[in-house]
Amino acid sequence: MRLRRLGNGKRRGSGMLETALLSMIFSAMLIGTFDFGQFLFVHQALVERARSSARWGALKNGAELTATRNMVLYNQPTVPSISPNPYFGLEPSMVTVTLDGAGTNDARLTLRIDNYPYKMISPYTAGTYTGPQILVSVPLGGRQY
Repeated sequence: MRLRRLGNGKRRGSGMLETALLSMIFSAMLIGTFDFGQFLFVHQALVERARSSARWGALKNGAELTATRNMVLYNQPTVPSISPNPYFGLEPSMVTVTLDGAGTNDARLTLRIDNYPYKMISPYTAGTYTGPQILVSVPLGGRQY
């Protein structure tokens, strides 16, 4: 009888151990899901800001490249005078706006965002990473400058 009691006592603690192990695995998967969702959110927000800024630049006939870059960074054509806070930590060097084929019917405004940062908090992968390049190109439709 005494042997049975010792055996049952060991089994009682195994439930707590299994729960602890499964909780750690579940927590790591949940944090990884949040990290992936955050990356998708940041990337999609930057793509949408780049698209709207490129459309704005196309309406200005591509003549205001610096103002178009500022539209990506600050959502206004000029740098704010009081504490400029760029969108998602972008820096002016990360945003490139070019006008290709100026004066022709094939003129295009091209906007590129490179090396934008995003953060991860997942175990073993925590840190700041660089996102993939975002490239948006808008035709100007043969407008004259």
